[in-house]
Amino acid sequence: MITRNTTYNAKILLFGEYSILLGSSALSIPFNHFSCSFSFINHNKNNNLVAADCSRRYLIDYLFFLQKSEYFSEIIDLENFNKDINERLYLKSTIPKSYGLGSSGAVVAAVYSRYSLDKNSEGIQSTEEMDKLCKLFSSMESFFHGKSSGIDPLTIYINKPLLFNKQRKLSVVEFKQKTDFSTYLIDTGESAKTNPLISVFMNQFAPDGKINNTAFEYIKLTDKCIQHLLSNNYNDFLNSLRALSYFQLINMYNLIPQNMYQVWKEGLESESIFMKLCGSGGGGYLIAFASDNNKALKFIKNNNLRYIPVNISDSNTNN
Repeated sequence: MITRNTTYNAKILLFGEYSILLGSSALSIPFNHFSCSFSFINHNKNNNLVAADCSRRYLIDYLFFLQKSEYFSEIIDLENFNKDINERLYLKSTIPKSYGLGSSGAVVAAVYSRYSLDKNSEGIQSTEEMDKLCKLFSSMESFFHGKSSGIDPLTIYINKPLLFNKQRKLSVVEFKQKTDFSTYLIDTGESAKTNPLISVFMNQFAPDGKINNTAFEYIKLTDKCIQHLLSNNYNDFLNSLRALSYFQLINMYNLIPQNMYQVWKEGLESESIFMKLCGSGGGGYLIAFASDNNKALKFIKNNNLRYIPVNISDSNTNN
């Protein structure tokens, strides 16, 4: 069971970026290094007024989107949402936009958590409830991306790791023990928009709507990584991860920023770190895994990379 949050953490889609559109499993975790929360603009406080006003105007546009559909008016208290916006409500956020960490999903989770008309929304107890909420969040997040799985806002709302399996069912998962590898976010220094990249990907892997052999290989590699990770089979996990990293380097190079391509390749060849896309790619963060933390950090330092450590085990706990 969860309670209504006041702070909404970022998320990391560990596995399933793009491949979920083809039918693979996906694994998403909350990431409390970045977060957001509602506040009100007050000139007497230490507000970043430019950022706050920008956020407020963003919320106004989002409110207009929700008001256009009777569907949302039956689920969200749009009257109070509008009232708070008029009183200078904004979303104070450290989640970087267009970086693959769920900045739009956090808006959806925050609005639903604060303004839901569902008196039972404080608890998620079943797969059916999660599936229903995921579909709602998918519709709510379509304002930002045009198409959404709904997993990002659901992960942020529940604040627990989520598995979306091949049968399209959701479940909360836990990592039983501390992992025998290190994980990092690597900053590419560039932001990227999701929509055009999805079109490029689907044209390559599912031309005319039919999944090709390369897509089936991608699905298989993604599913193996998730399976080995959740079963604590770290040797096989790292082997599958190495194969997935190589697959993306060869087949999805157009989604890897040019300044990171050679670094990605060298990390693979030296087995210092294994990189993969985080979110839509094209910029934002990359995810890197390593079996030897010291070797990985030396590689990161030698390549002047900006990084953030990620402790996957910490994602089990609500905060």
